[in-house]
Amino acid sequence: MPAEDSTLLHLDMDSFFASVEIRDDPSLRGLPVVVGGTGKRSVVAAASYPARVHGIRSAMPMEQARRLCRDLVIVPGRIDHYRAVSRQVMDVMSSVCARIEQISIDEAFADVRGARRQFGPPAEIGRILRARIRDELDLPASVGIAVSRPVAKIASARAKPDGLLVVAPEETASFLAPLPVGAISGVGPAAQAALERLGVRRIGQLADVPLSTLRRALGPQAPAVLALARGEDRTGLLHREHEVSVGTERTYEEDITDPDEVRRRLTIMCDEVAASLRARDVTARGVVLKLRAPDGTTITRSATFGLPTASGERVREHVIALWERAAPGMPRVRLAGVRAEHLRPRSEQAAPEELRGRTSTWQELESAMDLARARFGSASLSRGSTLPRERAASPEPDGDRGPSGPVHPSRS
Repeated sequence: MPAEDSTLLHLDMDSFFASVEIRDDPSLRGLPVVVGGTGKRSVVAAASYPARVHGIRSAMPMEQARRLCRDLVIVPGRIDHYRAVSRQVMDVMSSVCARIEQISIDEAFADVRGARRQFGPPAEIGRILRARIRDELDLPASVGIAVSRPVAKIASARAKPDGLLVVAPEETASFLAPLPVGAISGVGPAAQAALERLGVRRIGQLADVPLSTLRRALGPQAPAVLALARGEDRTGLLHREHEVSVGTERTYEEDITDPDEVRRRLTIMCDEVAASLRARDVTARGVVLKLRAPDGTTITRSATFGLPTASGERVREHVIALWERAAPGMPRVRLAGVRAEHLRPRSEQAAPEELRGRTSTWQELESAMDLARARFGSASLSRGSTLPRERAASPEPDGDRGPSGPVHPSRS
């Protein structure tokens, strides 16, 4: 079988957040750069390759990263900017491959079969993609091409940094054989320990393990792992009917004990989640509040909307009510999260709550705010109630009044 039968492509941006920051500030090029906060509980969101030389990795506590590298350059994250750049990357990818599946902010799969007539064999398609992302966005990307999603993802990881690797179908098993079992997505430390007890450390060794034995070590994923090890996996793009949920959460530098401050921060998250719903042109039928105390105690509370919504105010009303009921058992908040669930396209919303005779609604106002933020920046407009107290107390003579309260331009 020719290499052209490898039709699944995995594109993974190299150290995405850090690469964007270095691109935007060339003086950072060649330096050990990490993206993240500087507080006691901050973690590394992304590390440049010069930083990785010192052993620094994503999700590492920032204090540990500082100990590993005295000259570490810490850059605050800009998630809205990274999302905008991510959309540009996906636009480039979509212009080459008609069928893509984005799986995170910095990676996606593509079926290259439809692009072969115009652009040539898979290796050439991968080369074109990487060149365009480099030329148009000035960012590095690695590409793996293989017969299935898992192998393509492993190939892109082996191609890093800034490389391309094509695995021919007949070479799949031999390519995988010497790799550690941890290279397989979903085979974490516990599964690796279970396999090691069987004497299995490399993917090639998996091929000889009876399925019944592998089931005892890996559970339900055993058949898929065995097929992968034998070079038989042919998993293509996944087509989900709808996204399951949209959410956000924060771990705070200092525990929050002031109920008003908890409400303010929950309101910010509710607005962020609702904006994500509107950006996806979907509505949610339910919402989940997550709270964690300093000792690790975690509680979740959920509510169902009377009608599906993409309004931050509707989400906020339910989340704050959930918080007020949970507050007596959670006097100190270390982490808070808001997640909208049971999503459906807005076109399927039969009886929108916004069409109940009101001429001015929160969702209409929030949609207008979305347009303003898209034009003038994410910090250009916000609720007055989400401003820090010292700023909220200052008079704002030009604030516009919304359906049930003032909305002031942000001064940040």
